[in-house]
Amino acid sequence: MDLISRRDRIADRGPELLDEYGSPLYVYYESDLRENYRTLRNALDDHYPDSHVHFAVKACFEPGVLSVLRDAGCGAEAYANCELTAALDVGFDPGEILLTGMNRQPEDLERALSAGVGRFLVDNATELAKVADAADATGTEASVLVRANPAMEVPTHPGVATATRESKFGLDVESGRAMAVAREAAATEGVSLDGVQLHIGSQIKGIEPYGVAARETMTFAAEIRDELGIEIDVLDLGGGFPVPYDEDVPNSTDIIAHMADAVKTAAEGHGLPEPTLYLEPGRRLVGNAATLLATVGVVKETPHAEFAVLDAGTNAVSSYWPYPIYALHGEGDPVTASDPTPEGFREYHVAGPLCYTGDVLREDAPLPPLDRGDVIAVDRIGAYSLGSASNTNAEPKPPVVLIRENDEATVIREGESCSDVFGRSTVPDDLA
Repeated sequence: MDLISRRDRIADRGPELLDEYGSPLYVYYESDLRENYRTLRNALDDHYPDSHVHFAVKACFEPGVLSVLRDAGCGAEAYANCELTAALDVGFDPGEILLTGMNRQPEDLERALSAGVGRFLVDNATELAKVADAADATGTEASVLVRANPAMEVPTHPGVATATRESKFGLDVESGRAMAVAREAAATEGVSLDGVQLHIGSQIKGIEPYGVAARETMTFAAEIRDELGIEIDVLDLGGGFPVPYDEDVPNSTDIIAHMADAVKTAAEGHGLPEPTLYLEPGRRLVGNAATLLATVGVVKETPHAEFAVLDAGTNAVSSYWPYPIYALHGEGDPVTASDPTPEGFREYHVAGPLCYTGDVLREDAPLPPLDRGDVIAVDRIGAYSLGSASNTNAEPKPPVVLIRENDEATVIREGESCSDVFGRSTVPDDLA
C-alpha cells in the first residue's frame, strides 16, 4: 500500500479513533499483518516449500498482534522468559516455537523443554551445556541449531548487523569455534544436533547478502557432514527482510527466490540433501502494520528551524529509522523527506515533548502548514516500537488499537495512567 493510500486510510478513521481513545494512539491493522505473512508464505511455497516461518517475537510481543500471526499460520521465534510466555499463552504450537537467546536461564530452558518447544538455538558453548543440563533435568532431548558467524559485510545500520566480525552473536567459523561447539553437541547426551543457523541482521538493503548467508551456512553444514558424519536437517537463515521507510527495498518474493536458489545450488555443490528452511522475520511482518497518531501542541519557529511539537516522541517509537510522517489534513500527496518539498508545504522538525534535545522524530519533514490540534501520522512503526517505548519524563505509554478485517476497532492494550507508571514503586516507611 502506497503512502497516499495509507494516509487516506488512517485519515478516514483517525479523528474518530482519537476522539474515542485519546492522543497519542498506536493503530495496528490486522489486514496488513495477514497480508505480510501471506505474501511471505506464498513466496516460499513457490520457491522453497519445505520451509517454516517463525515470527521474531522481539519485533512485537503484543499478544493481540501475536494472535493474528498465529491464526494466519505462523510459528514463533522467542527469547526465553516472557517472550516464551507470550508465545505459549496466545496458543502457538510449542513444536513450532524456536527458542533463541545467548544467555537463557536454566528454569526457562526446562520450562521450554517440558512444554515441547521444537528447536533450541545454541549461540555459545555455555548455552550448549545449559541446554544439555535442562534436557537431563526434564528427561527430554533437545533439538539444537548451532548459530554460526562467518564475519560477513552486512549492509545495514551497525546497531542491527549481527553476522559481522565485531558482533556478539554467533560462533566464529574461520577460527573453528563453531565446529568445536557442533562437535560437542554431537557428542552430548540429551542433545540432537539437527541444524545450523545464521542471522545477518535487520533491515538488510540488498538481496545478495541472503545468498552469501545461504552459501556460507551450507558450507559449514558440509564441514559438519565431513567431520562428524551428520547431515543437518534444518538450515535457519534468520530474518532481516526490510521495510520501505523512505526508500525502495527488495520485496519478499525476490529475496526468497534468490535465497532459495542459493540454498539449492549450494546443497547440490556440496552433495547435501536440501534441508528444511527456517526463517525468522520480524520487521517485515509487523513494521508496516502500525501507525502512531499524535497531535500537534506547539508550532515553534527558531532562527534555524521550525518545530512541530507533538504529544509523543522518541518515548513512543523505536530509534534508527526514517519513518514516513504525514499530516491528516491539507491538500497534496504525502511525501517522504527524500522527495522535493511540494509547493505550499513547509519543512518541520517533528519533535516530541520530552526534556532532551534528541527527542526529534524527523528533521525537515515536508508537511502542509501546521497548527495546534492538527493530527500527525508517524507511519510504519509496528516493529520494535512497543517494546522500546519508555516512560521518559514519567510519560504514560499510549493505548494500542487493532483495526480488525471487518473494520472494527478493538483495544488490545489499555493506555497507561500515572498510577501505572509508578504502580510498582514503594517508599521506605521512614520517608513516607
